[in-house]
Amino acid sequence: MLPLFCSFLAGVCLTVLIGGTRQTCESVGRIYEPENSYFLMLLIVSAPGNVERRNAIRETYLNLRPRMLNESYQEEAIYVPLYDGDTGQLQLESVQKQRELLNGYRRWQEKKIKNIKVINFKVKTLFAIGTYGLSRSERKTIYEEQRVYNDVLELEDLQDSYANLTTKIVQSMSHIDKVYDFKYLMKVDDDSYLKLDLLSEDLLSYYEKLHQVRIHHTNPIELYWGYFKGAATVQQRGQWKETNYKLCDRYLPYALGGGYVLSKNLVTFIATYGSSLNAYKSEDMAVGTWLAPFGNIHRRHDVRFDTAWMPRKCQNYHLVLHKRTAHQMKEIYGGQLCSHEEQEQSPQTQQPKEYFYDWYVPPSQCCKVLV
Repeated sequence: MLPLFCSFLAGVCLTVLIGGTRQTCESVGRIYEPENSYFLMLLIVSAPGNVERRNAIRETYLNLRPRMLNESYQEEAIYVPLYDGDTGQLQLESVQKQRELLNGYRRWQEKKIKNIKVINFKVKTLFAIGTYGLSRSERKTIYEEQRVYNDVLELEDLQDSYANLTTKIVQSMSHIDKVYDFKYLMKVDDDSYLKLDLLSEDLLSYYEKLHQVRIHHTNPIELYWGYFKGAATVQQRGQWKETNYKLCDRYLPYALGGGYVLSKNLVTFIATYGSSLNAYKSEDMAVGTWLAPFGNIHRRHDVRFDTAWMPRKCQNYHLVLHKRTAHQMKEIYGGQLCSHEEQEQSPQTQQPKEYFYDWYVPPSQCCKVLV
């Protein structure tokens, strides 16, 4: 009987390893996702007519894969806060810590690294498009695009417009939360370029370090990663006009909408309660407002996210670059990172200043420590 039992046990382990599940006989190494699930969901918000942008993204940064970073990367560029033993609150990231992490990353950039694909790292890309009210020819174009690429999330009950952007995000997250298993979701505009290789590897390193610090506390930590703003006044005109924002005369701190990352539990919260949450005009501000009460969120302000409505001065450490045309995306992919600055029509245009976020002062004073 003993040989039969041993043979049975060996067969079970072999089946588990081949099947890719992690319930028993877990493989050693970076295998974070079982079959039919993903480490990162990439939600790219697009409009029906933006075919050129979507194709540019498919031809450029979606082809990038994570790099094997130096072992020092986690210590130099990754920080996961702990809970304060006295208050029970998650510690805030100081300006000094943000400066140290940026300097550490810039030092790491000077080191030699190998560009090796990480086995079993999985990214799922979805271009979210509202299709309600489209003409027959527009629907046919999207149908052909879906047939070729199979990466379009068609929201059939949504008319695609800026006024419906917040609803579009909620519906997209609801679909993703219902259909997919994932660790993180990144919302990004279709005019943003991602250094997807470095960004995803950074997220993998963060995920690893998060598990390392769990021995120091039992409470979970959720991630809200982007470039935060806390001094914005409530918009009173134009397409951004907010008539439903009654909380304050300024918006609560939020990560700018060119690109930000949420851990799965935060996506699930928005997906579950989205129909009951106020649908403010600006989707990025809405997300920040909805998540404001949670004390277990690591609001990771990162100057490497250039995600405002106007690009900042181009830096080689930027991971997310907003307001790029399809042509400029191809130039960046080809190695010309700052070509857009040479093509600016008006050199007198004042570029936004880059700042560290001071979480220890009122939000109206948050953004005065320049990089």
